[in-house]
Amino acid sequence: MMTFELKVMLAVSFLYWFLGHVGVPTKTRIAGLAWNMGNRESQPEFPAWTERADRAQRNLLESLPLYFALAICLYAQGLSNGYTQLGAWLFLGGRLAHALVFIVGIPVVRTVAYGVSIAGLILMALPLLA
Repeated sequence: MMTFELKVMLAVSFLYWFLGHVGVPTKTRIAGLAWNMGNRESQPEFPAWTERADRAQRNLLESLPLYFALAICLYAQGLSNGYTQLGAWLFLGGRLAHALVFIVGIPVVRTVAYGVSIAGLILMALPLLA
């Protein structure tokens, strides 16, 4: 049976995938289908939000391995509990909020959302450190 933390791992994986594709229609409209299907050796000017979506995806990638390791270790040790599940919620909610405000371009709120996701990772790690 999948624990809640593993279900969130799946949801975060979809978020990562989505962030990689959210700007594609706009980029294709601007640069053309041939550019999109080619090697993309030239980069036309794209709207700032599409570039921020790409950076949001790369930023999420930095914390994915830690979240995945924590979720798998919690599962392997049978340590899923209310605190680890709250941590998973905080991570997912923080990363979702981070991505949205990053794309929109709200810098301070983006940092707060990132902090929420880190707090979630800490809550998940605590049972493994005991």
